[in-house]
Amino acid sequence: MKKLNPVERSNYINKRYKEYLSSTFKFDNDKTQSIFEKKLENENLFKGPYVDLILPFKKGKNINELIDEGIMSPLFKKLENIDYNRPLYLHQEKAIRNINFGRGAIITTGTGSGKTECFLYPILNDILKSIEEGNNEIGIRAIFLYPMNALVNDQIDRFRSILSKYPKISYGFYTGDTDEKETNTLREKLKEINGVEIPQNELVSRESIRENPPHLLFTNYSMLEYLLIRPKDSAIFQKERLKNWKFVVLDEAHTYNGALGIELSMLMRRLTSLANIKPNFILTSATLGEKGKSEKDIVEFAKKLTSTNFEEKDIIFSERIDLKKQKVLYSISGTDYILLKENIDDSNTIRKIVGKYIDVNTENNKEIIYELLIHDKNIYEIYNILKENCLEFNELYKLMGSCLEVDELISLIDLINFADKNGEGIYDLKYHSFVRPLSGAYITLTDDTQLTLTKTNYINGYKAFELGNCRYCNTPYIFGKIKDKDGLNYLYQNNEIDIYENYGENKNYIIDYFLLNKEDEDNGTDLSQLEEYEICIKCGELHSTNNLNALKCDCKNTKRVKIYKVNNSNSKGISIYNNINSCPCCGHKSHSGIVRNFNLGKDEGTAIIAQLLFEAIDEEDNSYENKKGKLSLSLSNNKVKKNKKKVKQFLTFSDSRQQASFAATFFDSNHDRMLRKRLIWEIIKKNNYRDISINEVASLLTEEIKKNELFNNSMTSHKNAWITLLTDLLKVDGSYDGEGMGLYYFDIDLSDIDNGISEEDVEYELGNYHINKQELLTIIQIILTVFKTSSAVNYSKSTLTPEEKKEYLDYRRFDNAIMYSCPSTISGIKSFTPIKKTTNFATRYIEKVCNCNKDEAIELMNIIFNNLLLSVSEQLGENERLLISTSRQGAYQFNVSRYILKNYKSSNYYQCKKCGTLTPYNVHDKCPVDHCDGKLIKIDPDKVLENNFYRNEYKNKKIEKIVIQEHTAQIERNMAKKFQNDFKNKLINILSCSTTFEMGIDIGDLETVFMRNVPPTPANYVQRAGRAGRRKDSSAYILTYCGTGSHDYTYFCDPQKMISGTIMPPLFNVLNKKIILRHLMAICLGYFFRDNPQYFKNVHELVFNDGYQEFNIYLRKKPKVIQEYIDRKVIPESIYSEYHNFKWLEKMDEEDKKMDQFVNSIKEQNKDFENAKDDAINEGRYRDADSIENQIKRIHDMKIIDALSKYCVIPKYGFPVDVVDLKLYVNGVIDNRYDLNRDLRIAISEYAPDSEVIVNKKKYTSKYITLPKVGELEKRYFCCCPTCKKINLTIDKKIANYCECGEDLSGERIESFIEPSLGFKTGITKESTRMKPKRSYSGEISYIGKGIKDDEEILIPNRLIIESFSNDHLLVLNKSNFYTCPVCGYSEKSTNNLTLTKSAKHKNYRQYDCSCDELNLTRIGHVFQTDVVKLEIPSLGINDKNGFAKALSFMYALLEGISIAMNIEREDIDGVVKWNYEFESYDILLFDNVPGGAGHVKRLMGKQKIIKSLQIALNKVSKSCCDEDTSCYNCLRNYYNQTYHSLLKRKYAIEVLNNLLNDLNYNNIQCIEERIFV
Repeated sequence: MKKLNPVERSNYINKRYKEYLSSTFKFDNDKTQSIFEKKLENENLFKGPYVDLILPFKKGKNINELIDEGIMSPLFKKLENIDYNRPLYLHQEKAIRNINFGRGAIITTGTGSGKTECFLYPILNDILKSIEEGNNEIGIRAIFLYPMNALVNDQIDRFRSILSKYPKISYGFYTGDTDEKETNTLREKLKEINGVEIPQNELVSRESIRENPPHLLFTNYSMLEYLLIRPKDSAIFQKERLKNWKFVVLDEAHTYNGALGIELSMLMRRLTSLANIKPNFILTSATLGEKGKSEKDIVEFAKKLTSTNFEEKDIIFSERIDLKKQKVLYSISGTDYILLKENIDDSNTIRKIVGKYIDVNTENNKEIIYELLIHDKNIYEIYNILKENCLEFNELYKLMGSCLEVDELISLIDLINFADKNGEGIYDLKYHSFVRPLSGAYITLTDDTQLTLTKTNYINGYKAFELGNCRYCNTPYIFGKIKDKDGLNYLYQNNEIDIYENYGENKNYIIDYFLLNKEDEDNGTDLSQLEEYEICIKCGELHSTNNLNALKCDCKNTKRVKIYKVNNSNSKGISIYNNINSCPCCGHKSHSGIVRNFNLGKDEGTAIIAQLLFEAIDEEDNSYENKKGKLSLSLSNNKVKKNKKKVKQFLTFSDSRQQASFAATFFDSNHDRMLRKRLIWEIIKKNNYRDISINEVASLLTEEIKKNELFNNSMTSHKNAWITLLTDLLKVDGSYDGEGMGLYYFDIDLSDIDNGISEEDVEYELGNYHINKQELLTIIQIILTVFKTSSAVNYSKSTLTPEEKKEYLDYRRFDNAIMYSCPSTISGIKSFTPIKKTTNFATRYIEKVCNCNKDEAIELMNIIFNNLLLSVSEQLGENERLLISTSRQGAYQFNVSRYILKNYKSSNYYQCKKCGTLTPYNVHDKCPVDHCDGKLIKIDPDKVLENNFYRNEYKNKKIEKIVIQEHTAQIERNMAKKFQNDFKNKLINILSCSTTFEMGIDIGDLETVFMRNVPPTPANYVQRAGRAGRRKDSSAYILTYCGTGSHDYTYFCDPQKMISGTIMPPLFNVLNKKIILRHLMAICLGYFFRDNPQYFKNVHELVFNDGYQEFNIYLRKKPKVIQEYIDRKVIPESIYSEYHNFKWLEKMDEEDKKMDQFVNSIKEQNKDFENAKDDAINEGRYRDADSIENQIKRIHDMKIIDALSKYCVIPKYGFPVDVVDLKLYVNGVIDNRYDLNRDLRIAISEYAPDSEVIVNKKKYTSKYITLPKVGELEKRYFCCCPTCKKINLTIDKKIANYCECGEDLSGERIESFIEPSLGFKTGITKESTRMKPKRSYSGEISYIGKGIKDDEEILIPNRLIIESFSNDHLLVLNKSNFYTCPVCGYSEKSTNNLTLTKSAKHKNYRQYDCSCDELNLTRIGHVFQTDVVKLEIPSLGINDKNGFAKALSFMYALLEGISIAMNIEREDIDGVVKWNYEFESYDILLFDNVPGGAGHVKRLMGKQKIIKSLQIALNKVSKSCCDEDTSCYNCLRNYYNQTYHSLLKRKYAIEVLNNLLNDLNYNNIQCIEERIFV
């Protein structure tokens, strides 16, 4: 495909995306299909491209010039990998000068601006100057602090390349990855990881850093906190080793906002106070604010963060070159723009065109274009239009007037980006596009079917039902939830769960699926039965027609129609709740569900967009080759010139590790699927469309695959060839295979039968059916399809292993066989003739084409199977037989060698006028589709499927290998490093990453970025988009997929707010008492542990062995060294006077007893466990007593630093505290290549038993809960109040008699759960990696309480009270029950029938037989602490029948409003609704999702912030995205609140929001009291 410009690229993606949707969602009704396609055509699913103008950076002096000037040391030239003659950007030069003159700096210069050099060069320069002066002392000169280890590792690479041959400067990183000791092999190991020699001046162990602190120390803030407390590490910061310390670099400073900003501010005070002279700070970020608007706020932010004095002159903004209007000499002809672009590498042609306008004296094409354009009127027109804001390209085109055509303007933009003189362009133009999915399709059951692609409950007064179709055969379904209302059953739309998350645990989530036309079960497949229903098309009331006494609605004169419910239960129970696992029409099965709605889901949606994007960035082959014609005797002309091949690449961002990991896998799978079909067509084309035996095709495919190295997997080319064939032969893709797309098909070689029977024989035996010989052979072809669909084909020559079959053939992987008549159910055996049923597909087809009865059809089947197939097979050699015998007598498989590949070019194709199916088989014009009575007509597939997406891909897709890898925190560091380098070196096409790459990790030149969701803020978007546009030979293109969520939809509606949105400097208030006290306590603990290291060992030493008492005595003495450190160095300012002279200690005693709470909590736990152990002993429960004893031991052995962090005694910086691992085991052997760990709150869902994870394109299944070596995990007991739903929690079975609401709990069921605090292990994985990973789900968050109320309160009497709490307790439980082995931890998800124990033989995680066969019923959960804000709203009365729904609707609207108003990522905050017994109303409790709290929800405390959040929330829910009487993913719904979807209504949220805003703005504005005590 020729290279597309960005506008063509956008049009291509939009057009092909809609082709994909119209090809994917099909109807068997032409009229409905036409309506859908017309609606789809008018649906706005794509926006852009928007054109964004970026001015170039001003240039400054080069390093040589700065050395000559005396600004930089001559020793700088001894450093490696620095271009001393390359001009620096002016902002880099300014930073060097400012820092060199002893000032700090705030560097906010945009993406791609070389921020690293802004601090790297001046710091190295300062050290080199001191070396010049003879100062070679060890000790820290600069500390570099990063928000994540990936950035630390990236910067180390840069410093290593510069300092590798200058040993006088030492450096090292101290993070969680740093080894404790330097072994003999450590440097070799690091060399292998990094691909370079590790010089001796790089300190690679913690021990060496302590002994000889490096000049340059790299770390992160969490580790720095530990360094200041751990007694061992204090050596690094001894005063004599800090006397030369001059710099602290805070990279990516924009990440330090809210509570994290306050925490870091105090950490910096503590750190810099260790030195006699405070070092200078250098802050860097691409997105701290805007020049001319944000200076005061930036300076204020920097002052607060660093506690040092900054002035506005210390801000280093990028210096951009404004386009000053030079002498305009001409307006270039549009056709010349095109000619210049097309001949951009042809100097002669360029000079000829340019010569028409101006004379130039340079040979450089970029400079020629620069000199031409700088005098062109049009570039100034574009500049004036775009300098204030980005615009959609079409709008830019209109504003340019009629002077240029579209393609001429595009060529001009490309030329502007190409132009360059002395490393300086005119300006850059980037393209930004946005695409969204369909949000569903809804139809009426009226005679004149009506359809809409907007969520609604009614269309023109008739009930609207959500529509879906079979992903294999396109059969339409309506689906929803049958619910009782006033004694009648109604089919409601599915408002509860995502049908793609099809492994739900709760029976309440069962979704009901209905066929619009009746179908029966096919032969040989375990399908569900259909039940006939009658439904009112006006209101949706329905009942089974078997229920003769059913009540009906009173809708008068309204038609009722029959629909057919698919019963999804089987002998093993329900395997899928919210989808169906088998289609009654085509027989296809899928564990991930058969039906898809008209929203593809994020995975499929982003995979197809990524595929289209990859196609759209293709470039035609520009190789110059000798062509036939006149020969030349000149040797210079004999050379074949080839341009360097450009590698197609893009970076894709996902919002989580698992999303990024599965995105790589899913795209890989999607590409392979299309490519394999494309390869088959290529073989057909190369062989001039002749018929080819399958063995020959396999050989040709093997050669093609091997030659082009097409598949990035571990299989041989031979195996890949057979997978390519078997995927189609066994109809793995259903109607989307080559046959269904009218391209090619696998015909059986029936020549032996053809030659063995005569036309006369057929006439004699079958003449009464009007069947001739050719028609008999066609009938045989059709009914023998059962061997394909039953996986009863012998393809042993493929040499595929069971694991490879599982991975690529999915449900067709099984080794089944066919008997003529199978008398009973036998595993792996299917019956050719019907046994249990009166008919099967084969008999029904024969009856249809022969116009005979069932018995006559079976007789013909007998002739075909026994007289023809078996007889011929017995006459042939073993390799030529049609049927191959299996180990079971009378059971056969079809010989794969007897298939022939045919195609539509050499064979006729037909289409059913009724169902639309394409087929090469025709007998009496009867449709071969079961139950279809349609007529076949001969067609030309090229015309009928001219715009079919799949067919066009199979015919035209570029045959190429695509390498896609993930880059996330869960893969090993050296593997991540390799992928990063491979991407940079163009060995990887697509790198699928989480938000790690948002910041300045080096990935080289890149043109294209794809975001799989809209980033949280414009600052995040700028960072991600900034990764593109570092190639001067092309225009940057950024494509964003806007999902169905509220946040994404908001910015799809107004993309400019994301592209050019306001970037605000981070805000926080340093006078946060609790954080200050936490840091002062950390200071005291650090001093105490340095003097008393014995108490640092564990909790036992500090809490139970007099350590805490000694600490209290130590504090009460008010050590002078601590007082001076705090009062004179850390917080000397007068605003902190209330903390001076140890007054903070009294304040802590009175108000914030975190240390006391920690100790008391530990002791109370210990006491409770001791009492529980005594009770167990007294009651003879000795096993329980042993278990409790081990839990006591774990408390005592806990590391002190972990315990202090967990209980928030010391700062946590928003990091999870309760982190657990998922240990990966492959066939019983641990795989240490990957690092899978999650906060326990997430892990109880993501890592729970039977959940699956994808890592580096491999799937792992969690199967074991890690148990302690001795004893059991901690168990908690609870019961749920039936009235207010409050969870009442305790550590033993003694639950309080009454709930807070007064409800008697004595008769309620007591349940228990364990906290899987030691993590999980994987077992054997049974499902293909290509299937979406399954996971179990956490239930709703339950509010436990016990938090500490803060001083802030907002009050509107009788209307609203807002209070905030710290360290409030919440509980999250996994929804599932599990059966767990008490010996090895083996666990399996339970079914609906729960018993306390279950017998099950199993293997332990080492894959040996476990000694224990009895599994115990278990639940898993986690209690966590966080910040909570409570809104008491008396108007949300519990007596209002809609009160709970109103409270929920308001809460989710408010969460959206807060998220947007305060630039908080929506997933970082959540809420619950709770009864208020005093007001008899519902309270709204908002909380931080980060355990321990991150200060997000507390930012709501302030009248203006509340008003702003409420106003944005109201604006959000006031958009016409759906009916007011419902909700959708664009307003209130999200992935996590699916339980409440049926309750969420826009009108409820609008009502509550309007009332509150009226109260705040008008009625009670004078009554608001903000009680804020500092």
